[in-house]
This record gives sequence, C-alpha cells and structure tokens, in this order.
Amino acid sequence: MSVAKGTETDWSFYAYIRAILERHEPDTALKMLEHYRAGGHVLSPSLVVLEGQAFSNLGRHDAAAHALGAVVERGEADFWTWYNLAAVRRQLSDWQGAFEASQQAHALAGWLESRRHGYRYTHDYFSPNIANWMSWFRDHITAAPLHALEIGSWQGASACWLIDQVIGPRGGRLTCIDPFSGSSEHSGFLNAVLSELGTTLEGLFDYNIDRTGHPDLVRKVKGFSQDVLPGLHGELFDFIYIDGAHEAKFVIQDAVLSWGLLSDGAYMLFDDVNFTFPERPEQDTGKAIDFFLSVFAEEIVVISRERQLLIRKRPREAVNSDRSLS
Repeated sequence: MSVAKGTETDWSFYAYIRAILERHEPDTALKMLEHYRAGGHVLSPSLVVLEGQAFSNLGRHDAAAHALGAVVERGEADFWTWYNLAAVRRQLSDWQGAFEASQQAHALAGWLESRRHGYRYTHDYFSPNIANWMSWFRDHITAAPLHALEIGSWQGASACWLIDQVIGPRGGRLTCIDPFSGSSEHSGFLNAVLSELGTTLEGLFDYNIDRTGHPDLVRKVKGFSQDVLPGLHGELFDFIYIDGAHEAKFVIQDAVLSWGLLSDGAYMLFDDVNFTFPERPEQDTGKAIDFFLSVFAEEIVVISRERQLLIRKRPREAVNSDRSLS
C-alpha cells in the first residue's frame, strides 16, 4: 500500500531508524529504509531526512542531495528537509545552494528576513532554536527596548535574528563579543571553508549584520570574552546569551563575569548544554553550567532546559527576603 502525499510519519519506524544511525550503522539504516520503500511506502520528509543523513555518514553526499531534492520537487519539504539539504550542499561545496537552502529553512521557521536579506552562513547552528526563541521572547523576555549581550557571535545568525525579530521592532541595542578566530570545535574545518569562500569569519559576520539594514544597533567588540567582560562593568543587560568557547573552563568564566551585568529580573541563555569533549570529559559544557546553577541557586529561576538553558535572575529584593526568612 502506497502512502499518499502528506501522510504522517510512522514515528515508531522513524525512532527505529534514528536509533540505528545513533549506533553508527548507516548501511543498516539504508537497507531498512529500502525495505520499507519496497513494501509500497513513500518515505515521509522526516524519513528522507534520516536517509540523507545515512548517505552523508557514508560520504555519499550526492545521493543525500538527490533524496532530499526529491522531497523539494514533490512540494513536501519542511524545515528539516531544507536544513539538512543546506548541510549536504555545504559538503558538496555548493555554497550558493547551501545559503539558499538555509534561507528556505529559516523562512519556514518564521524568519522571513533571512531570505529577504540574503544572509550567508557556512554552518547554521542557530536555526533549530528559532521556535524556542520566538516563544521565549514572546512570553518571558519582554523588555522593550531590549539591551542584549551576546558572547560568541560566529557568523551572526543569532545576532541577525535578534535585530530582525526583537531589537529592530522594540528598540535597544545588541553588543556582540567574539575574537572571530573560531573555537576549538571549529579548528578542523573552518579555515579551509573560509579560504574557499575568500572571506574571514569576521567578514561573514560583518556582511550579515550589514544586510540587516540596522548595523547601527550592533556594537561589535573584538576580543576574548574573559578579557572584554570586565571592561563592561557598570552596564546592565536585559538578555545575555552565552555561546562562546564550549569548554567548561571558559563557560564558567563567561557565566560568572556576566552575572553582574545582568539586570534584576532579566534573562541569561546558555547554548549547547550537552556539548561534550570525549577526549577531555572534564571540559564538558554541562559541568560548568551545573556548577553555576548550584552555587547561584538562590538567585536563579530555571525557565527551560533542553539543548539550551534559559534562566532568570531573581530580583535582589526577593533573594534578600528569602535570606531574612531562613
């Protein structure tokens, strides 16, 4: 029996294939998907995404692009189809195709400005967060104007989203801190990619910020956050995003140095809570975050903890009141 266009994913089968891929068995995953297809099924977009990942894991990026492209041609492509197609096109050094696929993914996530402004990101780590960010900035982080601080800007995706979706409409300012040299987790691929494109990390950031049409709303501070943050003493922010180097030794410094810059009742967001360093497990990101949460527990309200951690700084009066009652 064939599956009609738009039929929902068989999520139990999806989970089964995903588990196979997590065991690093892409050949087995492809065999099971082909068996499923031979039974008269048309793979849903979600299953084709897994098929594309299996092909890519085997270095068969052309096959992955073909599979995902077929979903696009059928008019069934969703956010994850375009997001993974962008990743495959990067592997094929089809940079314009990758940029356009990312923009399509962003548009489906509600970030229409990305396509309109023509943003260029060689690696898109931000867009899977868009749904949560839209919810958080609607229901929690409501300051207007909004003064935001970003530690680790990469190529400007989160910064551009903040300008387009929050700071542009509400007013305020965004301060971005980055040495624009890349972190340890980028060392294996970044320089080759940038050389191929004839640009630099900072060049891509500047290009994208300029494309927002509001570069005047962004203050770029080039340097390492541990050196820069003490110089911001006396400033206060409504939102601080910690997305710099992910080693625990850097994350804990960023958190502690930023805490005094966060207004009472304001919000701090940590990225990649579960990021690990298999050869240096003592530097796993979560170790720093958990320590910070434990020692500052009385001052913190946890809003959400998934891939990212959103916390709120309790007003000083509330903290002091609790202390007086204890």
